[in-house]
Amino acid sequence: MIETQTAVAYQGEPGAYSEEALLRLYPDARPVPCRTFARAFDALTAGEVTRAVLPVENSLGGIVQEVNDELWRKPALRVVGEMVHPIKHCLLGRARERPVRAISHPQALAQCAGWLKSHGIEPVPFHDTAGAARQLAEWRQPGTAAIASATAATRYGLDVLARDIQDDDSNRTRFLVVERGEPVRPEAGAAGWKCSLAFVGAHRPGGLVEALKAFSEQGVSLTRLDSRPLPDQPFNYKFYLDFEIGAPESAAAALRALEDVAAEVRLFGAYAALT
Repeated sequence: MIETQTAVAYQGEPGAYSEEALLRLYPDARPVPCRTFARAFDALTAGEVTRAVLPVENSLGGIVQEVNDELWRKPALRVVGEMVHPIKHCLLGRARERPVRAISHPQALAQCAGWLKSHGIEPVPFHDTAGAARQLAEWRQPGTAAIASATAATRYGLDVLARDIQDDDSNRTRFLVVERGEPVRPEAGAAGWKCSLAFVGAHRPGGLVEALKAFSEQGVSLTRLDSRPLPDQPFNYKFYLDFEIGAPESAAAALRALEDVAAEVRLFGAYAALT
């Protein structure tokens, strides 16, 4: 039998928010669950999947740093699109059981911390939201609930005990679509696109200021800047940066200026919002 569906990797188990985002983008795809982000990147690098849909940033929990680290370590990959997906957490369990603890991914627990505290429910970390729902369904644990999606409740035969329990209804996760290939440079993009990269500043006084001036002098707006320690170089850092492409020629000039003054630049790609 010939495989006709496109294989797309995501981190987590069936029913995860990442699978929801993947199917929203590629409804006819064959989702390939991966236990870790590293495994999803390995599957992509090895050609086991065509692309991966991976969370990079949450509006409440912040940066998903493992994805950024893997992009740095895998230079043969590129970012080709982004999507912002709303995250609606549910408390899952069995009707008529009062939960005293809830298992879920630490980010999901953090996003529901206020609600859990107000209801006297102890947060218990688990490796994945959908995995927590699956474990609860397979191993009966009186007094235990899971925090996951309504999709996970349907998949694993659990009851939705409470909906929309996140502390902030604006809770959203930004997902990147990653493929194999050379990253698109900003001059090949269009107004309204975004560009992502990482760089190591020059090892001299003012090196970081020089790098950031490359963008300010071209009138390019940064949408994200954060740092990450360099392996084997204590207290030295690489910087992850996203910027908006207004005029592609100005964005291209800013990138060239950064490449002139930084010790190292790793371009992840210019890309459009997919929804």
